[in-house]
Amino acid sequence: MLTRLRPAASRLLARIAPVLAALPADAYTVLGLAAVAPYLYAAWLRRPVLAAALLLLSAALDALDGAVARARGEAGPRGAYLDSLLDRVADSLYALGLLLIGHGAVLVLLYAAGSLLVSYARARYESLAGRSMEGTGVMERGDRVLALAALLVLDAYLGAARGDYLLALLTLLVWLTFLQRLVKGYRELPRTRSTGKTTGMG
Repeated sequence: MLTRLRPAASRLLARIAPVLAALPADAYTVLGLAAVAPYLYAAWLRRPVLAAALLLLSAALDALDGAVARARGEAGPRGAYLDSLLDRVADSLYALGLLLIGHGAVLVLLYAAGSLLVSYARARYESLAGRSMEGTGVMERGDRVLALAALLVLDAYLGAARGDYLLALLTLLVWLTFLQRLVKGYRELPRTRSTGKTTGMG
């Protein structure tokens, strides 16, 4: 859903990146993950609005790494690999924050599992197809981050128990996204390949 806004966001990041290029891109990747720690602390204190702000800070720092890498002429597979793996760690910790705020454990588990599967479906498809899956599904990672921040803000007014209804809706949308990507990959990938061997999960 946010794919339509990505060109404008990319232009903005491209303007900001040269100013921040004193640090290597990987530093912003790590800082984005490090910012999850105060987010979790705010969640543990049951301060959802502060947790939402820190969640967005973490996501903003993480978004800078690619732009800074391009500004420094360092964009490459190693940085993309690190970013992808640490994003999955961050996604898992974002879900942990929901548990600390007081959301139901089963709902949080279902949300976290769906979130990781959405990202894995994209990574697996792109490794096999050699093309992007960006824009497929109603709840990509950027959408999920904004939705989580909105959910946390609403928790301050509704309470986590009532917020569970919204988390259930978000979880359904996340699993719908996984199904959309599952169907796309199944339809578009060839049944057999002429060379090489495809391995399963490591």
